[in-house]
Amino acid sequence: GKDVYLVFSCTKDFNNSILDLLMVVEAMKNASVGTVTIVLPSFPYARYDCVSRVDRCPIARLVADMLQSVDCDRVLTMDLHTPQVQGYFDLPVDNITAEPAFRDWIKELHLQEAVLVTPNPEGTKRVANFSESLGMQFAIVHVGDEEVGSDSRHTAASLVGTVKDRDCIIYDDIADTCHTIVKTAEFLKQNGAQKVFCMATHGLFAKESLQLCAASPIDQFVVTDTIDQQENMVLYPKLQTVDVSHLFAEAIRRVHNNEPLLALFKL
Repeated sequence: GKDVYLVFSCTKDFNNSILDLLMVVEAMKNASVGTVTIVLPSFPYARYDCVSRVDRCPIARLVADMLQSVDCDRVLTMDLHTPQVQGYFDLPVDNITAEPAFRDWIKELHLQEAVLVTPNPEGTKRVANFSESLGMQFAIVHVGDEEVGSDSRHTAASLVGTVKDRDCIIYDDIADTCHTIVKTAEFLKQNGAQKVFCMATHGLFAKESLQLCAASPIDQFVVTDTIDQQENMVLYPKLQTVDVSHLFAEAIRRVHNNEPLLALFKL
């Protein structure tokens, strides 16, 4: 009859992680627990939230269906790729932000006239809101895709904002292949930026992405610990993590005590 909060960090092998999660939740339900809140620091397949081609399906919706199939009562996660993933559920989904942790990290840098940069127009609202809370300016870099045969070439096409003689912080929600992030960093340097930092909530880091970052002009790359980065930090010394466990702990406390979570959704 107890309320259970299951904190489950997915590995890079999302498929097996999801299966393990479903089995654990099913076991808890069979043990007659009161409620089960699944705490997913990084939501599996969050980037696959829509049908981009006729031969693809919204895998994030399938993950949502599977989680609901085992009768969980609530889901708590962080920085979903798009809010529409919450609409795939018929139960409460709390999407807290990692921005308080990133704000503390930025303050420790003691940068003068830094600029927050989004590497894609879709992240403009997120970066604009965050930069306003920090009292910083922001810029937008548009990286276009050119498909040549089976290859996809990423080319920085345009810049909105001023970066010359300023330190820049690229801000994204997911670091996966890192092609766009690296091209953005190179483009910022070409336009007179001094140091270039990068921060992303979820460090997925696909194959060869760390080598790509290591050869780039990125001075420091920071991600949260929603995904374990111990091995990656050895391979890429410029990579570091910021802790977000206290944000999840506070969210769990508020849910358990029926307190509002609004303060954890925005700064």
